[in-house]
Amino acid sequence: MIPKKLISVTLSALAAVSAATCMRGLCAIDMDYTADGAVDTFDLIAARKTATKEELERLSDFILGKPVTSEGYTLVWSDEFDGTSLNTDNWSYELGNWKTDSKGNYITNGWGNNEQEFYTDSNATVSDGVLTIAARREDYADPVQGSYEYTSARLSSQYKFSTCGGRIEVRARCDSGRSLWPAIWMLPEDSVYGGWAASGEIDIMEGWGSTPDKVCGTIHFGDVWPNNTYLTADYNFAEGDSTESWHTYAIEWDRDEMRWFVDDDLYSTQSDWYSVNRAYPAPFDQNFYLLLNLAVGGHFDGIDGIYADPATFAAGEKHFEIDYVRVYKRNGDSFSPTPQTSAALSLYREGAEAGLTNKDGCSVAHIVTLGEKPYSVMGLLEGQHVAAGEEHTLSFTAQSTVEREITVTVEDSQYERYLDKTMIVGTEPTQFTFTVPFGTDMDVDIKFLMGRVSDNVPSSEHDITLSEISWK
Repeated sequence: MIPKKLISVTLSALAAVSAATCMRGLCAIDMDYTADGAVDTFDLIAARKTATKEELERLSDFILGKPVTSEGYTLVWSDEFDGTSLNTDNWSYELGNWKTDSKGNYITNGWGNNEQEFYTDSNATVSDGVLTIAARREDYADPVQGSYEYTSARLSSQYKFSTCGGRIEVRARCDSGRSLWPAIWMLPEDSVYGGWAASGEIDIMEGWGSTPDKVCGTIHFGDVWPNNTYLTADYNFAEGDSTESWHTYAIEWDRDEMRWFVDDDLYSTQSDWYSVNRAYPAPFDQNFYLLLNLAVGGHFDGIDGIYADPATFAAGEKHFEIDYVRVYKRNGDSFSPTPQTSAALSLYREGAEAGLTNKDGCSVAHIVTLGEKPYSVMGLLEGQHVAAGEEHTLSFTAQSTVEREITVTVEDSQYERYLDKTMIVGTEPTQFTFTVPFGTDMDVDIKFLMGRVSDNVPSSEHDITLSEISWK
């Protein structure tokens, strides 16, 4: 790698970044004003004779390694990985091997992908302007999640930075080897359209360690798993090139179109996405946060879709290196998250037959059989953070095809109730509003209990519509 802080940058080393520089309105080859095969301070002196003020500023920023405003875009957030440690104002570590819910309850292992690594907070380092994520073959034991043969790191900007639209670009390289899975990707800050993948996923770059001569860019969308779908495309490097070399991976994300680039070479354009029962451009009209990780094994490049290849680590640990992450907003673009008129609910069932459909403005529960308990059918709004001294307001409109009772609760992780109200819901829409005070910081779940909440609940098949659900 040519460190970005060097005052002199050879033209041969500029090959991987020249296209991205051209996007900014000044090609690297054009920066060599002295024609000596290098871009340095002598070119800045020579450029003063012919270059415009804007070109001089860009040349100066390029030599000094500063983020340069892209043509038609303005830089709004970046991490240049200066210093000697990870900037925890920008990133958090996601730890372990288990995928969990908002309360930390186990859902599945392998992050839902059969991944074999255990993510730690000691497999990522920052030095010489580069973030390095190291995947290692080493024994690692966790008192809850068990024993593992591989470790790595996964970084997330959730709750620290997210964006709706713009240009997101990452300059990176990765070692090759069977079962390595480098990824630069995005998830929704708030899953307002429901669980994965109804609220979307954006993969800026995913690489196969076994075939480093290509990468792919993908979006996941549609409905909650397993009824989700995706669109993807591969980028094939020129002969002799691969993910082992430095490249700039980017997407340009507009309201009605996404474009994928490698070194500013456009290789994929997608616009035909949807979120079931929602208005286009859902789900890609909300804030998404960034993730950087190097997985080991799993369905993407693992042996039999599961196992890691120990031979990959015969010579030691493998590295996924990131030079920078930069996010730009298109100048004059007003693209911002679409306001939601009703929060999306998830469904819980126990001994009942029921379904739940989220739509724009409402959630509809279709109940065939009630089950035996009040919570046999529940609509959930989970993981809502509240702080000590705050008073929150829950409001919603409810309607049922048959008159019946439902119960609404607000509960913490220990099931202590801060709101517990049972009400009659009739065939005409009725609005309900409740205020809930809190004495300490916590995460709470809002629950709409629609099972057998009393002896007065009819057992016939019926629908309950909950609309304009708001928690403020």
